[in-house]
Amino acid sequence: MNYNVVNLLSELIAPVIVTLVSLAMWKNPPRMNEGVGYKTRRSQSSEEAWNFAQVYSGRLMTLIFAGYTALTVIVGLVGILMNFGEGTGLAVLIAQSVVLVVLIIVIIVITENKLKTLFDENGKPRE
Repeated sequence: MNYNVVNLLSELIAPVIVTLVSLAMWKNPPRMNEGVGYKTRRSQSSEEAWNFAQVYSGRLMTLIFAGYTALTVIVGLVGILMNFGEGTGLAVLIAQSVVLVVLIIVIIVITENKLKTLFDENGKPRE
């Protein structure tokens, strides 16, 4: 099997898993204190804030990581067609890891800002 095909398959593991987990979180949010979910001080301040955070962050992650997965496929296909070498595959994998971390930070910031806008420090909806 072509090295670039194997590389593409390995690069797809993380974004596909994150997309599937976030889709599950969006469509079937975990209950509070279940051990999983979007867990921050603000999201755990009340049941209502928790439920909102699960659906909101799950939807946001699903949309962002579905797009990221599609981009990963495109970059991988370009690598296959242009027959990139092993060094290029490693560089793409490192870049992918950095982008994943940055995207997760962006999702946390957006979700926390939305929670701050909609709920007070005690998790009660703002009027």
